[in-house]
Amino acid sequence: MGDDYPDDARPARRGLRRWCSPGAAGMTLLALAFALIASWIVWERLTERHEGELSAFFALESAEIAMRIEERFRGYRQVLRGARGLFAASRVVERHEWYEYVRWMRLDEDYPGIQGVGFATWLAPQALEQHVLDMRAAGFPYYRVWPGGVRDSYSAITLIEPFGWRNQRAFGFDMYSEPVRREAMERSASTGRGALSGKVRLVQETERDRQAGVLLYLPVYALNAPIGTEAERWRALAGWVFSPFRMNDLMHGLLGGYSEAVRLRVYDQVDTPETLLYDSHAGHEPRVAAERVGSHRLNVDGRAWLLVVEALPGFASALDVQQTELIAIGLVGLMFVVVTWSFSTTRERARTLATLSESLGRSEARYSALVNLAHEGIAATDEALRLTFVNPRLAELLGHDAAALMGRPLEDCCAEGVPQAERDQMMARLRGGEGGRHEIELVRKDDTQWTALVSCAPLFDKAGRLRGTILMIADISQRKEAERRIEHLATHDMLTGVPNRLMFTDLLTQAVGQARRYQHKCALLFVDLDRFKAVNDKYGHLIGDRLLVEAAGRMQASIRATDTLGRQGGDEFVVLLPEIDSGHDADVVAEKIRNALETVFMVDGVELHISSSIGIALYPEHGGDEDTLLRCADEAMYRAKSEGRNRSRYYSG
Repeated sequence: MGDDYPDDARPARRGLRRWCSPGAAGMTLLALAFALIASWIVWERLTERHEGELSAFFALESAEIAMRIEERFRGYRQVLRGARGLFAASRVVERHEWYEYVRWMRLDEDYPGIQGVGFATWLAPQALEQHVLDMRAAGFPYYRVWPGGVRDSYSAITLIEPFGWRNQRAFGFDMYSEPVRREAMERSASTGRGALSGKVRLVQETERDRQAGVLLYLPVYALNAPIGTEAERWRALAGWVFSPFRMNDLMHGLLGGYSEAVRLRVYDQVDTPETLLYDSHAGHEPRVAAERVGSHRLNVDGRAWLLVVEALPGFASALDVQQTELIAIGLVGLMFVVVTWSFSTTRERARTLATLSESLGRSEARYSALVNLAHEGIAATDEALRLTFVNPRLAELLGHDAAALMGRPLEDCCAEGVPQAERDQMMARLRGGEGGRHEIELVRKDDTQWTALVSCAPLFDKAGRLRGTILMIADISQRKEAERRIEHLATHDMLTGVPNRLMFTDLLTQAVGQARRYQHKCALLFVDLDRFKAVNDKYGHLIGDRLLVEAAGRMQASIRATDTLGRQGGDEFVVLLPEIDSGHDADVVAEKIRNALETVFMVDGVELHISSSIGIALYPEHGGDEDTLLRCADEAMYRAKSEGRNRSRYYSG
């Protein structure tokens, strides 16, 4: 039988017999069994690790949602504090002042989701009828406080901006008449802090696109009234500044286009259909049950919110590398079997390696696209904090080509105005391998500065040595500018730009304290514009306002750089001379102001004549504290006015 095979087939037959012998087959099967067992063990460990990473990522996403809500409501509270500061700075907030305040807040740009900023006045029953008459006389002939009925107390929305069709539906509404709103209003008035209401239907709602609503309140108290106790706060209550929120608009503005693989539901205190405030998947429920569910409890201005976050099936796709890991495990086992089986599967191994390379190439391409298209700047440094990579966004923010930044020390990007101690502290933390977030001023190529929020994560080698850092850099200049605008509006008069009553009182307190400590004199001038009311009545508020602005400018030019001009309200101004040698110094300044205001004004082609009555009070002769000095200067001003106006007089007790 053996002679039946041709001679050239015999070597192949012998090779086949050699590999199919019991020894070769046993070794191959043993290698295959070992590879399968090892692959199964490694796969189990990788599955456990993958589940842990998914759980950590889900917890991070849930915590980030809660943090965004807390940060956004912190900004909303700041808006209402600014509004309350406007009431503290003016005796009466006119409608046009409220309009300008809200317009300059740029709510649509910096505070998406907020429906407006309003003020609700607090009314006793006996004041209700006169309040309605005053509002109708102010240009609202059909104004009424609604709903009707006899109640112990009333509130009425008298100011709300933007005054569009939706917010006009709330004009005159008595929020205190509705129990849910009343609870938040009473909590706010009693504590003096912000209070968020429970779930309500806003009066701004129509039958179309109905949404759940909440309101944030902050109390406004009468000027200079004591508010140390709850009873005093209720006696001093003038009303509430507030903001209404439609929950869908609020959450969309806060979260943006959040992942469709994450479902967020927000409840008021407890998880029931009646308390549901927001559902990111309302109207199109997911067809597959959630893989992970987490909950967070937030205290939002005294109101407990329950956040329920569900991870839907697509959530794990961003971290799902199990298939690639399984391929790698299979390759290791396959290579072990291949070595045992010989080089007959070399072509198959090459094909498998090519598939893996293609997969890794796609992963690298996705990574590059994410980094290069990111809205934030991303950078990497070596252990000496020299830049080794910057994405296009960071190069754009710094105004340099990416290649020009390579190898430069990270510290070179800091603005020169940044204190050296602050620079050294941040760099020391990075060199020490500490992550964290820092706010710092950076500089562009054209020397313009911008504020950056830098988030950093250190990279270590296996021995625990620092090998570099990864930085994420976001431009927060606009947010910081908005905060500065809010602070300025709360401390300066909106019309003239000089310090308002609140800020001037602080400066006066400091000046008196300095004078007391260093034993020198200071002076306070109380300036009232004579005949200003006649100008206002004859030519209107627009001319009157422009006259006030020009008068403030003349007074500012008449005082020293170290002196401060402030507006008390209406046509009353105050001037602080923080350090003088004698009363003669105050006389000189008062005379300059009087002469400047006596000179004719030309406003929009109209010739206007006014003068000033000035009262002068000195420290320590006329008073040892700011309240006494203000009272004495005010009395001296009225004495100057009673003696014929256009003159200055010292206080004489």
